[in-house]
Amino acid sequence: MTFLLAFTAAVSVANLYISQPLIGLIGPAIHLRPDAYGLVVTLTQFGYAIGLLLLVPLGDRVENRRLMTITLLCGSITLLLTSLAHNAALYLFACLMIGITSVTTQMVVPMAAHLAAPKRMGRQVSTVVSGLLTGILLSRPISSIIASFTGWRSVFVVSAIMMATTAAIFWRYVPERRPHGRLGYLALLRSLGPLLARTPVLQRRAAYHMTLFFAFTVFWTSIPLELTDEYGLSQRGIALFSLVGAGGALVAPIAGRFADGGWSRIGTAICISLVIGGTLFAWPGALRPGLLGLAILGLCAILIDAGVQGHTAFAQRALFSLAPEHRSRLNALYIAGAFLAASIGSAVAPFAYARDGWPMVTLVGVVPPMLALSFYLAHTRAEMRRVTP
Repeated sequence: MTFLLAFTAAVSVANLYISQPLIGLIGPAIHLRPDAYGLVVTLTQFGYAIGLLLLVPLGDRVENRRLMTITLLCGSITLLLTSLAHNAALYLFACLMIGITSVTTQMVVPMAAHLAAPKRMGRQVSTVVSGLLTGILLSRPISSIIASFTGWRSVFVVSAIMMATTAAIFWRYVPERRPHGRLGYLALLRSLGPLLARTPVLQRRAAYHMTLFFAFTVFWTSIPLELTDEYGLSQRGIALFSLVGAGGALVAPIAGRFADGGWSRIGTAICISLVIGGTLFAWPGALRPGLLGLAILGLCAILIDAGVQGHTAFAQRALFSLAPEHRSRLNALYIAGAFLAASIGSAVAPFAYARDGWPMVTLVGVVPPMLALSFYLAHTRAEMRRVTP
């Protein structure tokens, strides 16, 4: 069951990223102006934010299995229609709809918490989150490889088939879960603001994760440019580099065990430090030519991914322990903040790279996590002073 939930999260979230490495092929085919290529990323992430706020909260009110099966099927239909797009307006609208229908992945994470025994909730959730980030990291290289053999439209056809197949398996094997919430849909949406305002843990964890996901997006948006310009890697070479970075996904189950064991305080500090270290050391790594520089950049990618993965495990363990009836809304608010930061990062990264190359990228990426670590340590010291007489 855990593997099925993790696989569902991976398949769903991958749709947010499959078009990014293919835009050089897609743009001319749909008559999209080169200066508008960034809209592919922006509209997809904007659609995802809409889905997080409008659809994910329904997990606290609607029977979960049916809700997720419907969103998976809608995603499959959207992807199939995207493969048929022949003009820019239709394709960009499809990008928005792909984002909205890819939120199944954030419905699956609270579902994993509901199905887990309390003492195993951290590791169960972290395993599903590991599948999620693996889907993010593998989506780009896999789509590049498929497109190199059969063209970019086949990537969306394959994704549509994967989503439809996952929906059928999900409906067959995942048990029903009927929430006890009685709020109407509009009341459910109106509750998001007050829930954020009265939940300090959510405020802090969302703020920390926004800085980490910002650094994550800045790195992964810029690294293909660096690998192409300075190392001369082809599309397949960049795909292999992305596969190396996916090794950071192995950290999530370990972080989940630490979260279940009560080590969230020190674990959070370590995870934020990993992102800082991975971003910071990528600067001198890029100055080393050849295999050494490439190896350093690969290690930095693993550190950044591991830090983001680990913090997600600690944060969601803390959030899902608060109130079971609010889990879907807590997760929606937490992830919406992360993707707001990601949309900013994806817009800023190419500008920073064009202005001053890789050094500017690392500087832009490292500052927010450093601020997060400072605030986290200050808050931790304040809490310890309150506890200690």
